[in-house]
Amino acid sequence: MTAASAKDLTVGLLGKEVNKSSPNVTWMDGHTTILPTVYDDFKINVCAEVDIPIIKYLAECPVSTPDSNFATHISNQDIPSFELHDIIGSSLSQNRPVTLRGTGLHGNDKKLTLEYLDLHYAISPNRAVWIHDVRARALDHTKVTKAGFLNTFFESMNDPNSIQCVLDIPLAQISLPDSLRNLDHGIAHGWSETAYDVPITSKVHPENFSVKGWALVHHAGFLTYPHHDAEGTLTWVKMDVGIKFWVIFRPKDRYDDRKHLQDFAIRLGNFTENESWIRANCDAEVITLLPGDMLYVVFNIDICFLMRRTVESCHHGKYMPVYTPVASFATGGHFYHYACMHLTELSRYCDVTVGDCLTNQNLYHALETLRRMMIAIPRLSPRITMFRRSLLALCIMVTQGKAYRAKKGHKSAVVDTETAPISLAIAQAISGHLGVTTRQPIPVLLYKGDQFDRGELITRTTLDQVLAAFTSL
Repeated sequence: MTAASAKDLTVGLLGKEVNKSSPNVTWMDGHTTILPTVYDDFKINVCAEVDIPIIKYLAECPVSTPDSNFATHISNQDIPSFELHDIIGSSLSQNRPVTLRGTGLHGNDKKLTLEYLDLHYAISPNRAVWIHDVRARALDHTKVTKAGFLNTFFESMNDPNSIQCVLDIPLAQISLPDSLRNLDHGIAHGWSETAYDVPITSKVHPENFSVKGWALVHHAGFLTYPHHDAEGTLTWVKMDVGIKFWVIFRPKDRYDDRKHLQDFAIRLGNFTENESWIRANCDAEVITLLPGDMLYVVFNIDICFLMRRTVESCHHGKYMPVYTPVASFATGGHFYHYACMHLTELSRYCDVTVGDCLTNQNLYHALETLRRMMIAIPRLSPRITMFRRSLLALCIMVTQGKAYRAKKGHKSAVVDTETAPISLAIAQAISGHLGVTTRQPIPVLLYKGDQFDRGELITRTTLDQVLAAFTSL
């Protein structure tokens, strides 16, 4: 295969998986991809007004390179695995997505089949799923899904007038790769290290553990509109079969203005109405993911073309449209990290007032996990670095937990359990140590300055002295 033909991602699709009249677009890195074409009963392409203009704009964005100001690029072969935790955590805490190349087991020529999913991921071809359909979405955006089976979804891959995806396939057995599993501070520290101090006696929502693993599968040509994930989670995604084009969006300025950042997210969610504003106020660049590549992201708005799930990670600061031009499969999951709490708080803050238009998923696990992360701090390993604004953000999410219930979110997401009293006491002790007073409450300290800034490094020995009363057996 020549270099030119390898860049042409329309080969073998026209008239088979996508409509033979589908136009194409060439991206800045030289890849050529189809533009989605699905006809209604009047022979009008339902993708022409919204999907195609968005994808054409994404294709114009410059390529993200190792010297990017917005993202960190790492080769899995160049850095020992024990160093990756700190590099990835530090980058994410500064609102920089991380691309980790070459972590997978499958080559670029791997075909997406039912047999592949069954053998490698125990996904039965008979699994019942919710199928998102492009034509249905164009006719009525409130009724975009229908119940079906995975095998019939695969059969429709060969219908040129059908573009569909299956989002958020639960894979409870999937988690971060073994060498990186300790990046999930919510599980590794919040849940694993607090069972002695606070035994689990209340009902625990399964999402505290189930959101750590899921899968996505798409037909060629599916665009997921901009949105963000609920509860301020961080996200990792590993490309298994196919190719993805991730477009990193970042506001050009006004990082200290929460209203502007919220408006930024809302405008990206209505791209075609706000394209001029977005071009004037956003910087953007494209990350290409191949099989085996992983991407770790913090707060982003997602436009997913073909291979992104509608509930993939979205946080504030990086907004990531994604285009995947061939039938594709990816795995991923959500997690929390101590150094990124300021970004988690910013995301959840926006969800309180506009969560119903920024995300299309309700989650119920955040507060309990965040409380346990707080409870773990007095005995937390000194190896874990903590930063002032991130720690203040965790404190306010614990002390004002009910105030962070997302718009239209269920009350059960913010109930008090056995973790509430002790986490509140620890948070109040930390807040006082960090300068919080009645006249200078946390919002006064937290809402000033660059909202993406993690703050100065915390001196752990001094903090440990403040929390010594919480370490007794």
